[in-house]
Formats: sequence, structure tokens, C-alpha cells
Amino acid sequence: MPTSRPWIALAATPELPILEAPVRHAVGERHEVRTVALPYAPLSAEETVDWAERFAGAGGILLRSGYVTGELLDLLPDLRVVAVHGAGVDPVDVEACTERGVQVTNTPGANADAVAELTIALVLSALRGIPDAAHATRSCRQWDSARVLGGELGGRTLGLVGIGQIGTRVAGLAAAFGARVVAADPALDAVQIRERHAEPVSTDTLFAEADIISLHAPAIAATRHMINEASIARMKPGVVLVNCARGNLVDETALAEALQQGHVGAAALDVLDGEPPDPDSPLYGAPNVIMTPHMAGSTRECLETIARVAAGDIVRVLDGGRPAHPVNAPGGS
Repeated sequence: MPTSRPWIALAATPELPILEAPVRHAVGERHEVRTVALPYAPLSAEETVDWAERFAGAGGILLRSGYVTGELLDLLPDLRVVAVHGAGVDPVDVEACTERGVQVTNTPGANADAVAELTIALVLSALRGIPDAAHATRSCRQWDSARVLGGELGGRTLGLVGIGQIGTRVAGLAAAFGARVVAADPALDAVQIRERHAEPVSTDTLFAEADIISLHAPAIAATRHMINEASIARMKPGVVLVNCARGNLVDETALAEALQQGHVGAAALDVLDGEPPDPDSPLYGAPNVIMTPHMAGSTRECLETIARVAAGDIVRVLDGGRPAHPVNAPGGS
């Protein structure tokens, strides 16, 4: 293979892997593929230079672990495309990529089934107290005293904050349990929300009426800490909050306080504000919290689909074509 041909970097770690087989199948013999274990943490200036050397000559990055910043981009003149391993592109400075002519892509919907299934699993776990009961039964060898008096999803109101591809699947699953599903989404009109099998409501109405609130909003300036002291105060006493979207949607201090006071009955969180999370987060000391390590998209089926779709877009860009899932338009393309 000619050494001048750009290679493709898989930014992944053992904890956040990218399946190589579907990538290599999509790439074929066009480009060399290498894994670069970029840490999922902000880099200092010195670290940025060091990691840029490891990415030298890469034409594409399939990013699951780490952040792509303007400072890193300035040291990677051969880079033409960053394909995000998933739908959320917040680990990438998209504006900096656009300014430097770097295409950004993502894989919308590829993780929808996996995330929706974990969302429902967390809802049921919170309603039934499954984690605590399982721990008491196995680790503490309790039996009668480990039994939890829980609640059922059927007959309750589930409020979806955002009803894109993931939220739509959650709506269908929840309806199958007999739940009433309401949704608020500023990007959709009432007809579109009804087509997704939910009742359209305002965010204020959702907070006031939902027994369970599940977040499916993107991480943008307008949604940062949308769950805060004021919004929690508008929620029903005993509400269950589930977040499989992005950690910075939730003010963790406000949520921890509401859990301590009992106004929020339980929280089930697959994402936290800052990942790896702050070990001093007040949520660690709060009652009735279920935490999982950002694993909603961690199924083999999901990882295979994402790797194939993302790699396909990298190849399209490197071959001079248009990606199937562009996030930006570098050079006005």
C-alpha cells in the first residue's frame, strides 16, 4: 500500500472499544487502519502535541474515546474527516473543524434500539428497586428483608424530553407496558409527536404531569442543566428521573438535594456531568440513585452498526465523495 495514502485512526480504548471487523470490511484495501488509544479526557498543551504525533498522517479519525479540539486540529494538517462513534458530537469542536475544512459525521439512529432498551431497563429498575434487592439478596444473603415493594410502569405517565429516534422507540416500548406517554420537543410539531405515539405537551406540562421523566435531548447551550432546582420544583413529588442522553442536562447538586428531600423519588443515570465523572459528585451520597457507566450503546449489535456506518462515511470523504451523515459543511459543501 502506498505510504502516501492517508490512514484511518480508530480513537478507542479497551473500555470504549471500536469493533475493527466491520471497519475493515467497509474500508477494504483502500486505507490502513490503526487503533490509537486516545484517553477520554481533556489534554494539556504538551499532551496535545504528543497525541498529534501519534495521529500524524491520518486522513480520518473514527472517534469513540477522546476530544477533537482546535488545538489538536492545528497539528493534523492531513486530517479530512472525523466520524463520531454515535449520535452526540459534543466531544468534537465542530466549528473548529468547519473552519479548517474537516468534515464531521455521526451515526444518528444506529444506537437507538440499544439506548431505548436500557432506558426502559432503568425505568423498571428504579420502579421495582431491582439493584438494591439484588445486592441484598446476593451480597448480604438476605431474603424476606430484601424484598422491595415497587411500582408498575403500566398506568403511569412517562414524559419524554425529546422524541427523536431513541425517544420514539422508548415511547413504543413504554406503551406496550400500558403507560401513558407524553413528549415535549421544540423541533417537532404536534402532528409529528403524535405520529411518534406520544401526546404532545409543553415542557411545563410534562414536568407537572409525568410520573417518570426520561431525557432524550442533545447537549447544546440551551439544554445545559435543564434539570435544575427550578425545573425540579415543578415536577410531581416522587418523580423518577432517567437520563441516557448527556450528563450535562442535569444539575447534579440540585438533583442530589431533591433526592435527599424525597421530592425526586429515584434517579437512574447512564451519563454524568463530566466523564469520567467527578468522584466528589453529590450524587454518590444521595439516596435512590442507580448509576451505570455510559453503557446504553454498548451492545455488539449497536457497535457493529456504528462501526460500519461511520467507517463508510470516512471512506466516502477520503475518496472525494459526500458522507451519508454530515454534521457540518466545511468549505460550504
